[in-house]
Order: sequence, then structure tokens, then C-alpha cells
Amino acid sequence: MTNSIYKDFIVTPFYKDNVNDQIINEEIKIKNIPFFYESNQILVNKSTNIPNECDEIIKEMINEWKEESEHISNYFKQRNRKLASEPMIRGLANFISILTWINGQMLLNLNNLLLELNKLKIKPINLDERISFVLNQPDHYHSFIQLSGLYTELEKLYYKQKITSSR
Repeated sequence: MTNSIYKDFIVTPFYKDNVNDQIINEEIKIKNIPFFYESNQILVNKSTNIPNECDEIIKEMINEWKEESEHISNYFKQRNRKLASEPMIRGLANFISILTWINGQMLLNLNNLLLELNKLKIKPINLDERISFVLNQPDHYHSFIQLSGLYTELEKLYYKQKITSSR
């Protein structure tokens, strides 16, 4: 599966060193694996531009998060951090993708991720601290709360950006 992902995206926490250690949860609503669309652009389309259909993908990612967050919440209520981990990581990767795309950029690697995200013009408040927390502990309940809040803010920023760019 990881051979369809560009090598510069295969880093922790998005991909583990030992693929056999990863739990495959068939119930996950977030269908794409971390940074699939960026990898597809780079490896298949030989492009460093954001996908042409990014608006549809963004809406799909936001809807998948809303649906998935209910399941993640239940995993944490059951104190099952292992089951919560994979959808949290996928949700985090999608959040990063959406964030860069609404800024008209495509992520090409995860080197200096926090520095690159901090340079973005359109972003949620206190992004650096909040995303660092989630990156370091994606299987914690408080990370879920942070990521949910980040998605809520990002959705508002996305629609605000769509309205202002259409004028």
C-alpha cells in the first residue's frame, strides 16, 4: 500500500516503520490513506499543483471527518485508543491537506511541516501549538478535541475563502 505513497510522506505518525503493526479498521469512514492525493499528483500526474478537483475532495474530507468523529468519540468513550489512532491520523493528514490547498499550495514533503504550516496565510488561530499537540499524541482524547476544533475553524475559513475569492 505504501508504494503508492510518495516517499517524503512516509513518516511517523502517518506511517509506521513496520506496516504489519498497523491496525486495519474496516469501519473507518475516511477512505483515503494519508497524503494519497498529493502522492497521486506527484507520482501519477507528475505535477506539483493542487488537484483540479480539490473543492470536491475538500468537501468530501470535511464530511468524512464529521461522520468519523462520532466513531472516534465512541472509541475514546470505550477507552480504546488503538482503534481511535488510525482514523485520527487519517483525519489529521486530511486536515493538513485541506489547509495547504485552501492556501493554493500543495504539500510536497513533510520536512519542516510546522514551519511550512506557520507560513500559511489562511489558518486557524494558534495552529502551531494545536497541531504540534495532535501530531505528538494522535491517540489521546485531548488531541481529538483539538483536531475537531481545528476542523470546525478550517471549514469556516474554507467557505469564507470561497466567498471572498468569487467576488
